[in-house]
Amino acid sequence: MTLPRWLILLASIILFCGAVLHLIGYKFVIPALLNAGVDPKLLGAVKAVWLAFSVQVWFLSPAFVWISRRPAARSLLLYLALIPLIDAALMYYYVGPFIGAYIVSAGTILLLIGAWLLPRGEASTSTEQRAAHPATRRP
Repeated sequence: MTLPRWLILLASIILFCGAVLHLIGYKFVIPALLNAGVDPKLLGAVKAVWLAFSVQVWFLSPAFVWISRRPAARSLLLYLALIPLIDAALMYYYVGPFIGAYIVSAGTILLLIGAWLLPRGEASTSTEQRAAHPATRRP
């Protein structure tokens, strides 16, 4: 396995573990907000955003590894890396530096470096793919 793919795999593991830790934190934050008397509608919004972030990163992490194995994956991975990059920026802006922001930032940096190091591939046209595939060649 090449260095870029190792970096993407490490980034995915870090992001996945961060999502699991975030999900575990849910059971501590929601009761604290309930005890603080937060408005039920606001509490519902916090629950939705909390779970949405966890699920988003949980599903994206293995997708990053899967996509990195595909031809011409560089541009797609760089585009998808904007999701955790924006998440990290919003965390730093609204919450400040904390362990969650560090985890998302580290995973994002590794993902960006790994994606950037992938070879620039040109997407094949369907005609080129058919010509390259032995079953579609005509005698």
